[in-house]
Amino acid sequence: MRIYFLEMSGFRGFRDKVRVEFGRGFTIITGRNGVGKSTLCDAVEFAITGSINKYTVERAAKESLNDYLWWRGEGTPASHYVTVSFLTDDDKPFTITRSRERGADRTFEEIRAALCDGPAPDDALRQLMRTSIIRDEWIAALSLDLTETERFDLVRSALGAVEDTESAARAKEVVVAADKAHARNEEKYAAALSRLFDRIEQQAEAQAALSRSGDLAAALRRVSATIPDASSDVTSQLESGRKVLAERRTRLAHMGEALQLARELAIKKQAFNSQGAVAERQGALTDWEVARKAKDAAFAAVTEAEERLAQEEETDAIAASLTHLVEHGERLGLHDDHCPLCAAYRTSEEFSAGLESARRRIATLSSGVQAARDAVAAARESARQPSLYLETTEAQVRSHTEAEQRLRAQEEAHVEFFDRNGLDHRFIGDVDSLEMEFGHERDLLIDLERALHVLDASQTVSRISSIESDIVELRSKIDNLADAVSKSQSAATAAREIERSVKRVSAEIIDERLAKISPLLNELYQRLRPHSDWRTIDYSIRGDVRRFLSLKVGNGLNPQFIFSSGQRRAAGLAFLLSVHLSRGWTPLRMLLLDDPVQHIDDFRALQLVEVLAALLVDGRQIVCAVEDPALADLLCRRLHSTQTTEGRRLDVDLGPNGSNVVVGETDIAPLPVGVLRRNGGLHVVGV
Repeated sequence: MRIYFLEMSGFRGFRDKVRVEFGRGFTIITGRNGVGKSTLCDAVEFAITGSINKYTVERAAKESLNDYLWWRGEGTPASHYVTVSFLTDDDKPFTITRSRERGADRTFEEIRAALCDGPAPDDALRQLMRTSIIRDEWIAALSLDLTETERFDLVRSALGAVEDTESAARAKEVVVAADKAHARNEEKYAAALSRLFDRIEQQAEAQAALSRSGDLAAALRRVSATIPDASSDVTSQLESGRKVLAERRTRLAHMGEALQLARELAIKKQAFNSQGAVAERQGALTDWEVARKAKDAAFAAVTEAEERLAQEEETDAIAASLTHLVEHGERLGLHDDHCPLCAAYRTSEEFSAGLESARRRIATLSSGVQAARDAVAAARESARQPSLYLETTEAQVRSHTEAEQRLRAQEEAHVEFFDRNGLDHRFIGDVDSLEMEFGHERDLLIDLERALHVLDASQTVSRISSIESDIVELRSKIDNLADAVSKSQSAATAAREIERSVKRVSAEIIDERLAKISPLLNELYQRLRPHSDWRTIDYSIRGDVRRFLSLKVGNGLNPQFIFSSGQRRAAGLAFLLSVHLSRGWTPLRMLLLDDPVQHIDDFRALQLVEVLAALLVDGRQIVCAVEDPALADLLCRRLHSTQTTEGRRLDVDLGPNGSNVVVGETDIAPLPVGVLRRNGGLHVVGV
């Protein structure tokens, strides 16, 4: 099976629809960094698995890879989808379309059945992509930089499931079933032990109660006296006595609370009615009465002064009017020996005498206003102190009144507490009698409780007999359960031993398969020549249950720590190519290489070209993305195109709108295999 075409729209850096058809033999993709070469590989993986597995960080800054799967640049794509199509050896297509809105049009089972066959590993599609797409950033990370256990798991997954996988699964099921059975037996054993301990504890308590039991007849008389209508049956008396005991305890608690409240109230009433408190309240009332009278007298003086001021101000207004009148008359003078104001006949002397008399009267009328104002100010100042004193005495009287109100409220609350809890009102105001009643009730309660203990102890003998019978039965059951626990433990141990044996057999089968990789790994290593001195690479496997695969060069040296960056990549390419070629569980013959020559010198890049040419001859479909156009030209020349395995070249670049586009597609024509000159012309012949 080979990849036929890839079509996508709105995916990653490709905004507009792009369709790429791959050559049956090889396809070389070239373009500078950032123009979408890796996106073509991403699209193949995304269409098959629904994800891209090359990122080590799934989330960053509250974003994830899913936020960047589809186009995020300017403009809006017509649609968002990725389609990849494969051709079987008989040219039957198998196409997968995965869109943003609807997901995949093929189920996981359909994709797996088409791309995997035989004993495929777990998570087969992910393993298929890991071993079919060799990315620049993962060459060392998926080979030399892996831990020994991860490297073993990678190789085992590439080889596919071993024949004894079903046996291992069944052995695991046996172990799980044996462990569950053992856990159930242990649980039953623990539960039986717990019941035995409970019964032994009950036996000890019953024996202690029996030793404390007193006179049964006296206890019955006490219960009958407390509960006159109780039945003669001991069990009924116990039930009735326990009920009454609970009620009496509640009533006693209420009586104790009422007694405490009564004591507090009595103390407050005694303080309130004490001789000093009464004298203080009476003195406050007397002071308030004196202050009130003093304030009234002061305010009466203020009122009288204000009235006098009003009169003086009124007289002063009359004097002002007379002043204007006199001035007017004096200005007019006599008119034909008549007064200009009253028209009476007056001589000049009489008119002058009248004006003088008027002036004297005006002076008399206006002389008392200022004195009246001073009298009002003095009266108000004298009234301030009685007012302040009255406020002080009122506050004292109010404080005593509020204290009396609080005392009355507490008395009412005390009565309400008696009503709410059904207590006798005879004890509301009698603290001593209430205290005596409380003590009497407490003694009755103690006697009733002792009597009930005696009645309870009377049934202890039969309870002890029943408990002892249960203990004997439980001991026998525990012995049987202990035997079952021992047998289930042996069964679980045997099941684990069987599982270990199956794992050892599976490990031996894997070792046999891994032995086939060693020559292939060494051949690829020798062709790529990572190191000039160490021409071979060896691997070793250790561990029975947990397996380790280590790589060594030279005298047992670890290439992970001794090789340079370029050497590690070359060795990693050899390892990953050997893993790819060792897969026997997939019909897919496609190998995708995403810029595999980064940090590799020209010599080893040429060696990689030769290896890819050999893989092409072996029937592999090669898809290789490189940045260097010259290297792309070399690959197109060296990976020979034939009539049945044609090659193609794709040039990728950025379009005018910032989207990745395919700017060139070139079919690589097959090279002639021989040229002979005949009769002055050229004649092409096949080999």
